[in-house]
Formats: sequence, structure tokens, C-alpha cells
Amino acid sequence: MNIKFFFQFVQLSLFILIYSCSSGNLDKIIVPQAVTGWCSPIQLSNEGSNKIDLSSYFFEMYNIDSVFFENQKLDLDSNCVELNPVTLNYFLSTLKVYIDNVTYHILVKAPDVQETTISFQSDAKEVKIKGEFTNWVPVPMKQYGGDTFQFTKFLDPAVYQFCFIVDGKEQLGDYYDLVPNGLGGENCQISVPSKRTENPSLSFEFDKDGHVVLKSPSSKAKLMVFFENQLIEQFDSTINGVIPIIPSYSSQLDLSYLRAWTYSDKGYSNEVLIPYINGNAVEDPTILPRQAKHKMTLYNVFIDRFYDGDTLNQPEPLDSVLPPAQYLGGDISGLIHQLNNGYFDSLGINTIWISPLVDQAKGAWGLWKSPRSKFSAYHGYWPTSFLRLNPAFGTKKDLLSCIALSHKKNINVLLDVVANHIHIDHPLYAAHPEYFTSLYLTDGTMNTEKWDEHRLTTWFDVHMPSFNHDIKAVRELLSDSLMELIFEYQFDGFRHDATKHVPSSFWKELTRKIKNQYTLQSKKSFYQIGETYGSHKLVGSYVNSGQLDAQFDFNVYDAVMKVLCDDASFSVLRNVIDKSLATYGDHHFMGNITGNQDKGRSNSYFGKALTRSEDAKAAGWTREIGYGDTVTAFKKMAIMHLINSTIPGLPVIFYGDEIGMPGGNDPDCRRMMKFESLNEQEIKLKREVSYLLKLRSSSLSLIYGDLEWTEVSDHRLVYSRSYGGEKVTIYINKDAELQEFNHNGLTFELNPYTYKLFKNKR
Repeated sequence: MNIKFFFQFVQLSLFILIYSCSSGNLDKIIVPQAVTGWCSPIQLSNEGSNKIDLSSYFFEMYNIDSVFFENQKLDLDSNCVELNPVTLNYFLSTLKVYIDNVTYHILVKAPDVQETTISFQSDAKEVKIKGEFTNWVPVPMKQYGGDTFQFTKFLDPAVYQFCFIVDGKEQLGDYYDLVPNGLGGENCQISVPSKRTENPSLSFEFDKDGHVVLKSPSSKAKLMVFFENQLIEQFDSTINGVIPIIPSYSSQLDLSYLRAWTYSDKGYSNEVLIPYINGNAVEDPTILPRQAKHKMTLYNVFIDRFYDGDTLNQPEPLDSVLPPAQYLGGDISGLIHQLNNGYFDSLGINTIWISPLVDQAKGAWGLWKSPRSKFSAYHGYWPTSFLRLNPAFGTKKDLLSCIALSHKKNINVLLDVVANHIHIDHPLYAAHPEYFTSLYLTDGTMNTEKWDEHRLTTWFDVHMPSFNHDIKAVRELLSDSLMELIFEYQFDGFRHDATKHVPSSFWKELTRKIKNQYTLQSKKSFYQIGETYGSHKLVGSYVNSGQLDAQFDFNVYDAVMKVLCDDASFSVLRNVIDKSLATYGDHHFMGNITGNQDKGRSNSYFGKALTRSEDAKAAGWTREIGYGDTVTAFKKMAIMHLINSTIPGLPVIFYGDEIGMPGGNDPDCRRMMKFESLNEQEIKLKREVSYLLKLRSSSLSLIYGDLEWTEVSDHRLVYSRSYGGEKVTIYINKDAELQEFNHNGLTFELNPYTYKLFKNKR
């Protein structure tokens, strides 16, 4: 053992004892009651106010006594405090909140942004820019010196894509790197560096008694360790590192967490995250309960297209609707049938997300012009009731039985809910038209499908009125109805449709009610995942202790598609994943999707039966879409499942992607699920998906492990996840030629579009 290394840890542990500034010994505290789950970090900004609403963190029944930041007492204004980043000497700090003589700590991160200027030379009359940093909304560039246009903005460290709009036409710049845009073209790209110039490292191992031993080679780094939401004060120094002394109340907690970082004035480490059950650090993933959110594996049951268990509840076909847009018969009884058959058990799924079940508009709506067809409400996104179930899907008794059976089989159930709009036939629209935004903009044009320009007011279609969430009565009505669904059926979470089209004020109100009316009383966790297409910053603005647990990471999905469809470098994927970790945290709950109901099927893209530049909806209506190059399609589909199952976040399978179902976009991506007569490729892929998901659920490295990139090139990718003494390493080859790799002295070869995993105990 290196003596210098030992004394570094002695020095580190002494610093911890001196540095600790919370009052009292944690062992003297009864289980802290004022907060549930861990508090999401506060990321300070150097632009505008850093006003923090502490009611987003703590239960309403507890009153905050005082708040301190950098040894200064802060003024409280209706549970809000304002933080000044100028007072920070290090990249990490804590906000100390005192409630009933108990101290709680919230991690605070210093601003890490760079003022960035993008220039464009042109003699055009007008130049605009749009990109990830504008949420793809065109923004005018300022003109300097006649032919120079500039855009300046403070940006987080990351890689960003963008393009210019020159006199109304999209154009690329000559001085920027070009990367595939996922639509058959290219975007410009810039890389913004971090102010963190020297990040210390942190790892851990278990000693023979099962204690966590934290290890860092840096003598200058400081250590910050949280148990739940309190800084740990006491440590034992050992020859290998330091052991945090866990508070005695931990034995009363069914599931709790230790989080740790090392930090300095030059940077900070990755986050170490370790779950505890009744005071013992988890070394066996099989003992984790289904409510352990990091262990969740999601499967989207698109109810009408999944399985027909009751042939008597299907509506009559509509004359003006072609077969792909009719009800096809799937129902809750069909889901119960597959639960009893063990379908999800065999796959390794422990969480099912069911598409909307409330009652829907009757008749035919909307229009597809060629071939001409209207649509039924089979999809569930045209609600005419907040609580009454759609009889085409089943009864209240069916749903209660389904959830009870799921819970008996240790499977969580999430319900897809719609808080953005209703159908025009909903009685609320006639009773309270003032609750909705206007269909028309001030210039007289229709405010429909203005996804980014008017994202908080736009209507999805003329028969889908959008709520005005600025009205308190609207927020109350919607949130109360969702609370009724939770209490009535005991759902484990919600999938929220169209999240970015609903303001944060509503998500805060709903989450506050869930915490204070349900979680506090039931002691049960509740998972909320949203759907937002947009930049990491926009998506992340909804993910925190006061709003949602997660959203689907469409940016990772897009990067996977670029890598596997457009032959983009694996560096594109690494850059996006790194940006996700920086935005949502090293151990986030974001959903890594294989596809969804609004996209062409991934397998058809992989085999080039669908091209990336074509209209996938039109393709689905006008031709039979299969796999294309079947061998390549299924190999790439397997790699997508591999990536989603082994990177941080939760794997999310759109029904049928486990067997590589083909198809265009809506409604062709919503074909009836196939359970029987699977071909050889479908059987092999399903077996592979089952292996990957079960490997994930049996590996703490793939649930909680730190991510490390080993090799990232155009066609080769090697990365690993580590937890304590366990390490899983993933090798991927997407080159057209066989590639040779080396793992711990073992040389092996990978054929094109194949992979290999190694799970080792260190």
C-alpha cells in the first residue's frame, strides 16, 4: 500500500470532520421526515436571479426555520431564497435548511457556462440561427460591419448542432464542423468547453464487513457525502480509504441512498451512488424492491394494439376510417391475459406503461388526404372524460384486477395521461370555453401545430382545445382529477403526454399534491416521466424535485439513429450521452427509447425499408413497409437494445420492438402486436432482449454504476459501467469489416454490427 495514498485519506477524513458544519450528531436524529427521496441539485446560473423555491423539496406540513448558504443566513420569502454564485469558492457547495431542529442539505453546483459567439458572413438582408440552444426556434442574428452577423449566448459545456437561415432558406456555415441531422442532411456543430479544468476522481469498494470504502487518489480534493439529504459528519480512516459512518436511523428505512463527490476549485468528480436497505449497502440487486426507480425497465403497452382479450367490447367500424386507423380490439383483458402468460416476466420487464384509458371521442375525426381516411380515437389522446374509462378498453373492475395482478407479480403500472388538451366533445369545453387558449393568433392565423413558436398555447388540431394553464381553476381541476386516478387505482406513476406544451406551474402543482397527499401518507414512491422533444436545457427544465422524475431522452434516441442509420461516428452518441449526464445527473431516471407511437419503426429504418429523408407517415399509408435488409436490420436493432440497456437511464421498449416489428409512422407503427408464429429473426431478437434486460436487473453496475468511455471512434465503441468491485464492459463494432478487440489480455474478434459484453469482479 502506498504510504502517501494512505496519508492523503487521513488528511481527507480530518478535513471532513473540520468542514462539517451541521449541528448535532446524525445518530441522535430520528428519521428525518420533512422530505421524500433525495433533493435534486441546484444548478446556479450567472444569468438572472437564482431564486429557489424550497416548497419544491419539502412537505407542506413542515415549516422551515432558517436557511444558510456559504455560512450566511438567507432571507426567506414565502419559502423562497435567492442564492448568489459570486460567494462560491468551489464548484460544489450546500444549502443548509433547518426544520424542527433537523438539518437538511441540498447540493449546489456553481455556474459552468461560457459566453459563446457564432458568426456568419453574408451579404443577405436577414440571417437567423436555429439550433439546440434556441430549441430550434429561428432567432435573428445581429448585423455588424455590413456583412457580418453574430449570435451570442451563455452556453453550458456541450456539443451543439445548429444551422443558419439566410433570407428564408436554411444554409450551413463554412467554418464549422458538419454532422448528420437525422433527416438525410447535415447541421453545423460547435463544442463549448467546460470551466472544470481538472476533475478529481472518486470510486468505492466494499470491505469484508460490507462497509462502503470511498477512494480518491487526489490529496487536494475535498469529499462531500450525503445520506439521503444530510451531510455525513463522521468517517473511519482505513488503509484503503475512508468509511462513511451511516446514521443509525438508516436501519428503519426500507430503501435509502448514499451519494458522494470529491471536488476542488478546478472541478468535481462523478457522483457515486449506493442504495441501502435497512442500513446495509446493497451488494445483491435481487433484493431491490420494484419501487427502486433505477431498476425499472419500461414497456409501452399501446392498449388497442396489444392483445384482444374481450371480443365483445370493440366499437363498430367507422365508414370513413380505413383499417389502420380503426379500433383493432386490444383491451385490458388482453393485457391481463399476457400478464398471466408471463410475457413480461420472460422479457425481464418490471414496469408497464399503458396508453390512455379514459373515455374518448366517438365517431371519426381528423383527415389523411391520400388515401383519404379519418381516424377513430383508438389511441386514447382525445379524452372526453377525466375519470370514466373507455368501454372499448374495459371496466373499472378490469383495471383494478390488472393492477392487482401486476403488483402481485412485482410489476409497476404507469398510466399515460393527457394534461395539455381535451377533445372538443368533452363537456368541459362547452361549459367553460374560457378555460382554453384561442384557436386563432392575433394575426388571424390558426394556432395549430406551432410546436415551438407557441408551444404553451398551440392546438394539436382544430378538434383538440388546449388548456390555458395560467388559470388556477384549470390547474386545480386537472391535478385533482389525476389525484383521483392515483387513489382509485393505485398506479405507480404517470407518463405525461406533450410535457413541453404545459407550463412548469402545472407540473409543480401536480407534483406538490402527489407528494403531500399521496406519498406522505402512503409512504409509496411515484414515478413521473414526460414527453418533450427539444434541447437538453428545455427537457431538463421539467426534471427536478419540484416537477417530474424524468423525460424520454429523445436526444439519445436521435443520436443512436444517426450512428446506426446515417453511419455517424460513435462520438455523436458519446457527446449526447455526456450532455444528458451533465444535464440530468450521473444517475438519472431518463427513458432510453427504442421508438414510440409517433415515429417510423426503428427496424425498418435500420434495414432501409424506410429512408431517413422521406415522410414516414405517407410511406406507411402508401406501401407495405417491411425490414429491407433483414440481416442488417435485426443486427442494428439488437445494438439499439444493447445501448439502451447498458447506458445510464431506464430502458423503454415500444411494444413490438422486442421482436423488431416493422412499419412506417402513425398509424403504421401501431400495427397489432404479434405473439405467435414468430420467424427466426424475431425469436432470436426477443431472446437477446430478454438476456440484456435480465443482465441489467442482475447487475448493480448497469443499474447504479459510473460510466467510463474507453474507445470512441467512427465505427468502434468501448465503454464500461462500474459499481464497487463489479464492472461490465461493452464492445461494439459497426464497421463493415471484422474488428479485433482486447479485454484484459484476451483478444477476440467482432463481426460487423455485433457486440460483446464482459462482467467482471475486480
